[in-house]
Amino acid sequence: MAHYLIINTGGTIGMAETPSGLAPQAGLLKSTLLSDDRLAAWQEHSLSWQEWQPLIDSSDIRPGHWYELRDQIISADCDGVLIIHGTDTLAYSAAALSFLLAGSGKTVVITGAMRPLIQANSDGFDNLTLALDVLTRQQPEVFVAFNGRCLPASRVSKVDTAADSAFMTPNWSDSLWSQPPGTNSLDLNRPWRPSALGVQTLFPGMPMDGLMSMVDRNYRALVLNTYGSGNVMTDSALERILEKASDQSIPVFVRSQCLFGEVHLGQYAASSLLSKVGAVACGSMPLEAVLAKLQILCSQYNSASDVVEGFTQPWAREWQSL
Repeated sequence: MAHYLIINTGGTIGMAETPSGLAPQAGLLKSTLLSDDRLAAWQEHSLSWQEWQPLIDSSDIRPGHWYELRDQIISADCDGVLIIHGTDTLAYSAAALSFLLAGSGKTVVITGAMRPLIQANSDGFDNLTLALDVLTRQQPEVFVAFNGRCLPASRVSKVDTAADSAFMTPNWSDSLWSQPPGTNSLDLNRPWRPSALGVQTLFPGMPMDGLMSMVDRNYRALVLNTYGSGNVMTDSALERILEKASDQSIPVFVRSQCLFGEVHLGQYAASSLLSKVGAVACGSMPLEAVLAKLQILCSQYNSASDVVEGFTQPWAREWQSL
C-alpha cells in the first residue's frame, strides 16, 4: 500500500449540474474515488487530500497557482502526487510544474476529463485509473495521464475541444523515454514575480504596431510564431523593431507555426534577420512549454542573458527531439 497526495484544483472531472450549467462541486471527486467500484484500485492505498477552496475552472489558473502547487508538492511526505486539473490550461500547468519540480525527485501525475464523473460515459474513470498506474512506477518526473497515454508534461498541447484524445505531443516519440529528462541546477525557490512577455504570430499583411508597443513598453521577452522553420517577412519596420529589442536587451524566441518539425535559423535566407539580432530558436517545444519556462525564468532573473542561458538548458524533456 502506497501513500498518495491528491490535489484537486477543479475542472470538468469533478463538476455537477447547476441551474447555470456545469460547475465544480466540492467533495464530489473524493466521494466518487473512495466509493465507486471502477476506481477500486485507488481504494487500496492511503490517500491524503488537498481540495482548493474554492475549486476553480482552469481558465482562471495563473502562474501564482503553479508556485502554490510547487510548494505543496515539495513539502508533501508521500509516494507520489496526483493533481486534478481542468483541461483548458492543463498543458501550461503541466509544463510549468515539469520545470519547477525538475530534479526534485517527486513523482507527479496530472489528469482531468472531458466529461464529468457524474456522467456514466465519463472518460475521467479511465484517466484516474491510468494516473494510478503511472504513479506506481515511481519515476521522478511530472506526467500527464490522459486517454490511455502517459505523456511528458513539458511536451503536451490541447488540440481538441471535445474528443477524449484532447491532448497530443507533437514531435515526441515514446522512444525518447529512454533518455534522461535533463538537469536543473537552478534554485527556483523564490516567490513568483509577474513579468511582461509578448507573443506575436506572424501573418501576411500584419501591422507592426502591436510588436512595436511591446518593445516600447520594455517587455522582458518576445516570442515570435514564425513561418516554416523560422522564417519572417522582409519588412523594414520589423527589422527596426527587432534591432531595437536587441539594443534594449529584450531576447527574442522563435517558434514555428507548424505543428510538426523544428526551428532551424539560417536554413533559409528569410530567417537571416532573426540570426542577425541573436534570436533564440525554440526547437520543437510547444508554445505552452515556451511560455511557462520563460515566465519562470523571467521571475527568477533580472538579466536577459541569464534568461536565455536558462532557457537553452534541458530541464524536463523539452529539448528532446526525434
